[in-house]
Amino acid sequence: MAAPPRPRRLGRLGFTIRGAMGLAHGLGMTLSELFAPRDTAPYPEKRLEHAPRFRGKHMLARGPDGHELCVGCGLCEAVCPANAIRVVAASAPEGATVSWTERYAADYEVDLIRCIFCGMCEEACPTNAVRLTPFNELAGFSRADMVARKEELLRPAVRK
Repeated sequence: MAAPPRPRRLGRLGFTIRGAMGLAHGLGMTLSELFAPRDTAPYPEKRLEHAPRFRGKHMLARGPDGHELCVGCGLCEAVCPANAIRVVAASAPEGATVSWTERYAADYEVDLIRCIFCGMCEEACPTNAVRLTPFNELAGFSRADMVARKEELLRPAVRK
């Protein structure tokens, strides 16, 4: 039985031609992408539209009379898988109307670094006080800046 033929070896000229062809192919690919339309959006000037079900920054809603809807039940804190919510409930002072019931959330914090924006807090809230807005511009210079406190959550989110 005869041995299979050995592959022909390229000489110096063959290696040079093969290298030049690879270089030309790569350069052609680069030049074709150079003139293709850009995918990058000019962010501050043109913002992308989010889906209707997009979940962004938290908000504590107020009722039509201006009272807080949050009664400090703590269901949002209990259901949060990331333990990003802290609620401290208190009874309203005598004669003061903070919420529509005697109880209210004296302190309410959301750690936006830990939050996974799953929406379980919004679903668990019996008074529909916790809402996730379509606002997604969350940035800060420190960890403390990324903790949303009650006063901030009661104000509607505004683009800067």
